[in-house]
Amino acid sequence: MNSIATLSLSLAQGDARNENSQFHPTFGVNLTTHASGLAYKNDSDGRQAVDDQAYLALDDDTETIWSSSRPAPQWYAIALDQLYLVNKVEMVVTQSPPGPTAHELWVGNGSGVRTRFRTLSNSRTVDGQTLTVEARPPLLADELLILTTRSPSWVAWREIRVFGSEPPVSHSQHETPPLEVRKAVAGFKFPVQATHAGDGSGRIFVVEQHGRILTVESGRLSAQPFLDISERVSCCQERGMFNVAFSPTYASDRTLYVSYTNLDGDTVISRFSATGNPEKVEPGSEQSLLVIPQPGPIHNGGQLAFGPLDGFLYIGSGDGGHWHQDTAQNPGSLLGKILRIDVSGTQQPYGVPDTNPYSSEDDQRDEIWALGLRNPWGFAFDKKTGDLFIPDTGNTKREEVNFQPASSQGGENYGWLLREGTICFELWHCAMADTDLRSPVAEYDRPQGCAIVGGVVYRNSGSRKLQGQFLFADFCSGRIWGLRKPQPLFDKMWQPQLVAKADVPISSVGEDEEGNVYVTGYQDGVLYLLAER
Repeated sequence: MNSIATLSLSLAQGDARNENSQFHPTFGVNLTTHASGLAYKNDSDGRQAVDDQAYLALDDDTETIWSSSRPAPQWYAIALDQLYLVNKVEMVVTQSPPGPTAHELWVGNGSGVRTRFRTLSNSRTVDGQTLTVEARPPLLADELLILTTRSPSWVAWREIRVFGSEPPVSHSQHETPPLEVRKAVAGFKFPVQATHAGDGSGRIFVVEQHGRILTVESGRLSAQPFLDISERVSCCQERGMFNVAFSPTYASDRTLYVSYTNLDGDTVISRFSATGNPEKVEPGSEQSLLVIPQPGPIHNGGQLAFGPLDGFLYIGSGDGGHWHQDTAQNPGSLLGKILRIDVSGTQQPYGVPDTNPYSSEDDQRDEIWALGLRNPWGFAFDKKTGDLFIPDTGNTKREEVNFQPASSQGGENYGWLLREGTICFELWHCAMADTDLRSPVAEYDRPQGCAIVGGVVYRNSGSRKLQGQFLFADFCSGRIWGLRKPQPLFDKMWQPQLVAKADVPISSVGEDEEGNVYVTGYQDGVLYLLAER
């Protein structure tokens, strides 16, 4: 189980302009009286208990000890009272017996999203030893979290010291986001995706959850649906029509692929053909490729995308909502996975690439490309590099973004339901230190929202600052973030940024053929454009 200590700190008077000054958790007076320390623990019955001893790791006294009273993995979190430039963190070890430990330092930069800065692994530590992490250049931070993933004893700290200085005035926790959300087209009913066909027409295609695809052309919503199969779609809540992906050669073959839940509640992946003038899709052209039985009415999606480098169709499959069945970790199940199939050849209903990681394994599904996912809604490829960004919805505590580089051979395990983000799923055994799980590259806590949705990689020429960033949002809070990969010549960590804030629930982030980015307002039925202020 996980323990989180959250302390409100204030920079001591006289230290503000000294780059090597320490953040003292005081207001110039006695720490015990004025520092607020909370450590949260999950009891066996699932409730949270409060440990008010967290301040003992921040009192400048190495003889006092904060202990989680639990084995790894455990968190210790420090919330600063504003943004600072942090250049060093010192952690004084509490440990008996000596032995190998592993720790991760995660940083929040005021955006609401945190990313991992440094990993200290396979270190043999002893009681009283000081672990030092230096940041050059300094990190802009308002939150520091230390995740201990391996320890021979209960996770505990004698002292944690944070060093740095106040940032320039230009850095503010309350800066206005660089983009605004502008109403583009209204009149949709529960829209869940906005995309394009790549055919040079300039049309935007909007998927409605109850089973229709509508088109927007020259800023106008078409009176007739592009496709309507609402009579064969079960809707709504987490069922319905999810996604459309147009063939990479749609301009010539007029072929598209759709995911939806049928009247039996199972997920269907089908091929359709568009014909006629004006162009539309006949429901009778449907060819069912894959039917995934669903154990329940949630996490049934549904994301579809063609790989820009290999041309294969990638399918996001939720875990079906029955976590206790552990479908996401089972390679014999298609649930809780990213699937990869070949729809371009003569094999019917589809082919399986022989380079898929489980294509030669008995009792394992050949279609699986990656596993350990809960509900990967809105994954997106970078069409320039081929990298894959996978947002995954959390259970009750963490929302996460995973990353698969273009060089991947597949088979990554992203952790669910052993882990929720970087923490253990509280109702299941967590093998964080002993299992080859891929950690997310970014995560945020539930106070920032309730469900992560994706997603596009920005490649429009309109904004240099957003180039290459993965744009994602939260369904409940309307916050929209950008996430930039580490830049070898400039920085070595993922950089999140709050880029916009909508006033409505956002169900998806998409783009048109020119790379303009749109979000779909789920409740008000509006397609919004993200534009610079």
